[in-house]
Amino acid sequence: LTIDQVKILISAAQLDKEHGIYYAWPFLTGTRVSEQFAVSWKDIDFERNSISIRRTVENDGSIVELTKTRAGVRDIPISATLRMMLLEWRLLCPRNDDSELDLVFPAPGKIQAWPLPRLGGGGIMWYQNFRKRIWRPAFKRLELPYVTPHSARHLFISTMQAQGTEVGLVAKIVGHANASITLSHYTQAVRGGEGAMAALEGAFVVHSKS
Repeated sequence: LTIDQVKILISAAQLDKEHGIYYAWPFLTGTRVSEQFAVSWKDIDFERNSISIRRTVENDGSIVELTKTRAGVRDIPISATLRMMLLEWRLLCPRNDDSELDLVFPAPGKIQAWPLPRLGGGGIMWYQNFRKRIWRPAFKRLELPYVTPHSARHLFISTMQAQGTEVGLVAKIVGHANASITLSHYTQAVRGGEGAMAALEGAFVVHSKS
């Protein structure tokens, strides 16, 4: 995808209150899908403006207390756009069987006409269901070239580098053990994490004029 195409996707995601955050997240955080589906609301710190990545979802749907590598355990700064989307999503996010907020990206279930409750939802999101019901339809609806969620991670890294973020910081944000991995696998081009996310947002997000 080009930067302009990502802008179209992020703009659409901000308007899509039901599924938008699911497909915007990889472009705004650079996380792996297995990390994304393991994030709980306890991992979102709105005071520190950061996301803790500590767990992954296995192929069998279980959540394990470890990441792909030791470096995968990390905190990711929250951009202004993602923060707003998370705050809005928190009000709509399906809850678990105990009616409590748990996973940030649970299986969404099905919305029924008010006042009927949502059917299902709240449990683990399966990757194949995500791609079939949320990810792929978003690209088709917006008439954008299809890319995989992992390609969104590649684009996140490449764009950060192109915006001038120091490669060591990029490696830390995306959970690479060292900068050489970032350079050898993700090519296309010293500030803090907040500055890095601001630079990324400057590339990806269309801001309305006041």
